[in-house]
Amino acid sequence: MIEQNDEKRGDPQINLGQIVGKDHKYELSVSNETPEDATARRAREMAEAELKRKMTYSLFCFAIFVVGVVFGGCVYVFAVGTVDDKKWAAGIISAIASGLIGFLVGQGKK
Repeated sequence: MIEQNDEKRGDPQINLGQIVGKDHKYELSVSNETPEDATARRAREMAEAELKRKMTYSLFCFAIFVVGVVFGGCVYVFAVGTVDDKKWAAGIISAIASGLIGFLVGQGKK
């Protein structure tokens, strides 16, 4: 059992059996972070989050550009190509269109 005061060291001790109740929840946290360190950490985390958002947005824009170029090329081939060219162009166009519809339907469920 932990005593109320440790006379040898002079450190106050708490008997947890006395303070723990049925309707109470206790949590112990130890932090050695100074306010300056906390400010620097938050600034670094915000900068990392902003960089991640920019990279994700750039990747999204690049993907949209590539899909747009492929879609445009397939539409052009479908409009002026031969019968065999129109077959594969129609397949790619329908795949892009169904992917877009699936994405939009998935977004609507969130």
